[in-house]
Amino acid sequence: MKRLLILATVLIFAVSAFSQRSGTVLQETMGALTVPGTLTDTSEVLPPVMGEFDVSIQLIPALYGAGDSLWFSYIPYQSNVLTGNVWTALAAADTVGTNTDSDAIYEITDFKGLRLRVICTAICADTITITPYVVYKKHANE
Repeated sequence: MKRLLILATVLIFAVSAFSQRSGTVLQETMGALTVPGTLTDTSEVLPPVMGEFDVSIQLIPALYGAGDSLWFSYIPYQSNVLTGNVWTALAAADTVGTNTDSDAIYEITDFKGLRLRVICTAICADTITITPYVVYKKHANE
């Protein structure tokens, strides 16, 4: 009887552990973008998505040179073609002021496009660098 209870307990824990696991997670830190001065645009095309994923983009600003301001804005775009220059804005511009600003994170649930792109525009006169960090997560049941 003891062995049966121990076996049942182990099976319950095993089933619970495997039902909690997530699906595929792809993450990548991109090379830093340099945005020189006021109203200068720089864009970054992120790795192709190729499937239905939850997407999280974080843009981490850093000072470059003698500057003291990190203000920039960004607009995320999507494309449903792998080649070409056809882009659709996903949201209005968002402004980021510090390297811990929560506005620097953009999330998309069940993204079905093929490519993502972020256009960053410096608001301050200082040159800054922006490091994009992306995470694509596919659900386990898909």
